Amino acid sequence: MESRSYKIGDTIFTEGARGEHAYLIKSGEVKITKTGKDDYQRTIATVKKGQIIGEMALIDDAPRAATAIALDNTDVLVISKEEFQKRLSNSDQVISLLLQTFTNRLRQQAQQIIELTV
Repeated sequence: MESRSYKIGDTIFTEGARGEHAYLIKSGEVKITKTGKDDYQRTIATVKKGQIIGEMALIDDAPRAATAIALDNTDVLVISKEEFQKRLSNSDQVISLLLQTFTNRLRQQAQQIIELTV
């Protein structure tokens, strides 16, 4: 896996973009934002060391559900779609179905949260 570094304010990925990587946060802090119907960015999560971001796009091939922005100088390990799929193919098929189900629910809930806050 490749390492990358982001400075405060750097965008790691953007809502609506194609997702080719997930990111394991080694250090720093990242905010996850989603755009509301009023085009205002709302923070829906803050993630820190040891957490993974960007994983949903690797599971369902849908565009990014949110934008990730570094709040601190942040170091990550990059997990490619190919590496993720390789690891997933070695697991029980039920795991893949569960991940797909959870991802669909998370996307729906994130959208509902944004709609309720506008």
